[in-house]
This record gives sequence, C-alpha cells and structure tokens, in this order.
Amino acid sequence: MRTKGWGGGRFRLEADAGTVRKTGAAPALDREAAALALLAGRAPVPALVAHGPGVLVTRRLPGAPRPLADLPPASLEALGRALAAVHTAASRATATGADPRAPRVWSAHDHARRRTADARDAAAAAGLPPPALPAPVSAVPFRPLHGDLTAGNVVWHGGRPALVDWEFWRWGDPAEDLAYLAEAGALPPGALAAVCRGHGDRRAAARIDGWRPLVALEAGAWWWRSGRPDLARPLLARAGVSPPSGPSAPTPGGPSGGPGGTPRPGRGRPG
Repeated sequence: MRTKGWGGGRFRLEADAGTVRKTGAAPALDREAAALALLAGRAPVPALVAHGPGVLVTRRLPGAPRPLADLPPASLEALGRALAAVHTAASRATATGADPRAPRVWSAHDHARRRTADARDAAAAAGLPPPALPAPVSAVPFRPLHGDLTAGNVVWHGGRPALVDWEFWRWGDPAEDLAYLAEAGALPPGALAAVCRGHGDRRAAARIDGWRPLVALEAGAWWWRSGRPDLARPLLARAGVSPPSGPSAPTPGGPSGGPGGTPRPGRGRPG
C-alpha cells in the first residue's frame, strides 16, 4: 500500500491495487461522499466503497493525470463530454438530500452577485488590492460543479478521463466549471474550444469569458496566501490585479480552502 499527503496536508491517501483510502477533515470528506453518491452511474467518478467520519474509501481508477494543454483535441473533447455528464446529472431544482446548504431559490443574478462577493473577499483575505470585478452572467437551474478542475484532478486511462477529488463540489453555473478549467490549466484558445465542443452546451460556452476573471482571482488569491507567488501572479494578472512585491502573509501548506478560494457558509461556495 502506498501512502502520501494530499490537499495541502489536509488529507492522507493510502492506495492499493483496488481502493484508495482518504482520511482527513470530516466535513470535506462528507461533501465529497455526497457528490460521489449523487453522480454514481451518471458521470465518470470513482465508485464510493465506504464513508465514515474523517474517512472515504473509493475504487481506485486506472491511469494518471496529464498536462491538459498538451492533450490532443480528441482527448479534450472527451473531457468536455465528461463534464457535460456531471453538469446534466441533476439540477438543484430536482435533487434532494445532497448539499442542503446549496442555493435553492436564488436567482441567476443573485448567484452571480454572491460569487463576485466571494472572489472579492478572497482577494481581501490575501491582502491584495480590491479588484474591479463585474458580476458574470449566470444561469439557472443550478447544476453540480466539480469546483476545483485542475489537471491533477483529471485521471486519464488511455483517452478516457475521470474526475476525482470532489471535496469542493457545489451547485452553480456549468460555465464557471469550464472557466476554472481554462484558468487553472492555462488552456490555449484551441484547447478550450475542443473542451467546449465535447461539452456541447453553447449557452454555457458563451458565458465562460464572464466567469474567467472571477475564478482567476479566487485561484490566484489562494496561491498568494499559500506562499506561491509563482503560481499566483499569472492568475492575478489575468484577473486584472497587480499584487505587491511579495505575499503579505504566506501560509506554508496553504489555507484551509482549495485553489478556488476558501468556502464560506451561505455563499455560492459550500461552507
């Protein structure tokens, strides 16, 4: 069995030939278990084997992450189809039991306003100058979002992707997931276009540009607080934020949230 740390030291993984055992913060693992239960049989995610306080056991997926910007168009289209399976698996209007703190009756406008406030708060918490950040155009009904779509959370087996590490999932606009993928992976335009072809939702694709500054700011602020200005600066630049010469208060290992920003109860992100 192989053991390693994960998630900025918040989790520990133990993997054998058939399963992965993840231990750490119970609320995060409870949230991940809810996502896997919601998406089981509907999207390419690990099968949930067992779940208890502070522990999550899933089936081990074959394959490994790959740099997204280097993938051929066929693989990127497959990733888009995988995300479409997530985004169409359920809606907040029809799902029951999962994530009771998620938005239920918010309007698209209110959701976008709340998410914009989240991003501004993330910048303030990182000691960054306040950005001029317009609210993006959002849409309802709210759909399941991965919430942390980095290359490390996409496992490839041949040309087939699967999505792992669901502790930051939430309900929201699929365009935000696509925008986060583009920003976190620094996808060139052609690569993003291939993902959108596979995803197939032209209305979501048209909203991506509106979400990109917001998610770039949140991700950049998280890396800034984590003491990784090398990763933060390109994201902050794309969000139109010029940070000071060095992180004001770097925290080795990162803050308690994920690269998408620290979650807060009652906001667009899970609490």
